[in-house]
Amino acid sequence: MRARDWKRSVAAALAAAALVAAGCGGDDEDAGGAGGSGGKGKASPSAKVQIASFKYAPPTVTVKRGGTVTWTNEDKAQHTATVKDGTGFDTGTLETGKSKPVTFDKAGTFACICEFHPFMKGTVVVH
Repeated sequence: MRARDWKRSVAAALAAAALVAAGCGGDDEDAGGAGGSGGKGKASPSAKVQIASFKYAPPTVTVKRGGTVTWTNEDKAQHTATVKDGTGFDTGTLETGKSKPVTFDKAGTFACICEFHPFMKGTVVVH
């Protein structure tokens, strides 16, 4: 393979990987299905957030008022999902393999962090 063709192949592979990582292959309207991840699209009755590699995945979920978001810690370290200003929700300390559901009765946008690792950021949007 010539160097120019190899560079094009690598560039195409990187671009495809970036699209997949950014979630550009899906429709946000479908992201909110029952038991789904929520996402930034249509509000769903529930959403799941995995905590892995010191990140919330997905970082933003959208649920209906009265909906539940469940955080599950898949890291070896302890984590929390806590509203930054302290006026909202707090999962408490999640040990490895543990989950915590939180029900949202008020509409709004709730930015959260991990109390142990404040660089971890997430958002719950409630409609």
